[in-house]
Amino acid sequence: MTYPKNLTPKERLRKAIQMRRDIVEMVNAAGSGHPGGSLSSVELLVTLYNEYIKHDPSNPKWKDRDYMIFCKCHITPAIYSILARVGYFDPKTLLTFRKLGSDLQGHPSRFHPLGLEMSGGSLGQNLSIATGVALGLKTQNKPNRVWALSSEGDLQEGQSWEAIMSAAHFRLDNLTYWLITINYRLMGIVKM
Repeated sequence: MTYPKNLTPKERLRKAIQMRRDIVEMVNAAGSGHPGGSLSSVELLVTLYNEYIKHDPSNPKWKDRDYMIFCKCHITPAIYSILARVGYFDPKTLLTFRKLGSDLQGHPSRFHPLGLEMSGGSLGQNLSIATGVALGLKTQNKPNRVWALSSEGDLQEGQSWEAIMSAAHFRLDNLTYWLITINYRLMGIVKM
């Protein structure tokens, strides 16, 4: 199935409830993880992955896809849940989160599961990568968008501010940066 598609408010709510259930079950089964940040990202991820981001789970490297870059990489329970629920892999594997030998580790790896564009862990790094991807796409006149989801921790890194200033300097109107604050409210969007 190719996305985006339109959801009714009821479908959006049902998907958010399912993701919340996934996150709590995954963290509980693993005995570790970051439930707060994951739970705070649910509605945004449901909306982005279903209604805005252009992607195809049956063809993860589709040349016309949009790029979702996670800067807030400690929210792997939410990342894995949304990827499973839109069809990148079987949701039954979610309970293998953080288990030895599982593809679903504590920090995301672009090699597995399918659907991840970048590995993550170091604060600030992935916003720079998102800016670079957006600049590369723009210089090639490609219509693909880049979406980046971050938290306030990234803003403590100089590299993040350099990326934000570069995005403004190069007028990257194909980059949308989402920031979620520590009190788990959507602080705002920076659409370049």
